[in-house]
Amino acid sequence: MSSTPVLLLLGAGSNLGSSIATTFSKAGYRVALVARSHEPGLQKNGYFHIRADLGDAGCMPGIFEEVTKNMGIPTVVVYNAVQYKLDDEKDPFATLGPETVSRFHSAMAVNGTTPVIAMHHAIEAFRKLPSDTAKGRSFIFTGNILNRAATPNRLCFGCAKTVCAYGIKMASVMYASEGMRFYYADERTSEGLPVMRDIDGTVAGKVYLDLAEAPEQRPWNYTYLKDGKYQDFEDGREYITVREASTAEFRKGGRD
Repeated sequence: MSSTPVLLLLGAGSNLGSSIATTFSKAGYRVALVARSHEPGLQKNGYFHIRADLGDAGCMPGIFEEVTKNMGIPTVVVYNAVQYKLDDEKDPFATLGPETVSRFHSAMAVNGTTPVIAMHHAIEAFRKLPSDTAKGRSFIFTGNILNRAATPNRLCFGCAKTVCAYGIKMASVMYASEGMRFYYADERTSEGLPVMRDIDGTVAGKVYLDLAEAPEQRPWNYTYLKDGKYQDFEDGREYITVREASTAEFRKGGRD
């Protein structure tokens, strides 16, 4: 394969996914798209399609192997898949009853477990890139406000998003020395409120490309506005501190 950069887009929907793919393609990237409904193989537009259910993280090794074989080693990985059902806003934990607990497992898998496992495979792929690779080594997750604010009717969805945010924050610190960058991208209104389903695909494409090609790690919890500009809505408050397990207070283990 040539040195042309490769975008691997996991969860290629008709709005956000399509816009992100178009933006990267116009910027000179080979594009590989993963979705449950795609007809697999090389398409007329040059995109490579892979059919996979991202509710099963076991598909990740095969996806990265197939992309590498047909398009090249991924230089940028975007996780854009989403799956959830709203919980009862007056009794959100009712979803965890035997009859409906499968909703929790599905939300955790697609929005939490699978993207974290995808990060592992992205890290391994980035390590195989030539040392002179100019663009990429970036993992971007399409997030929202739920890692910062709990909404009663989104208990399951919020738990999953928070799991992924934890992983992204840790990765942004642990792999910085290897030139890798990790982002939890979250479009907000100018008041800092969530846009949820009104997320702008065209803006996201531009923001994601900018993040992917930034030479240094920017804020990992990348909250941005409709104009694509970053805005810190947390007044610099740290989300979580990544500590080395070798420090004295962590060596004890247990519950003390």
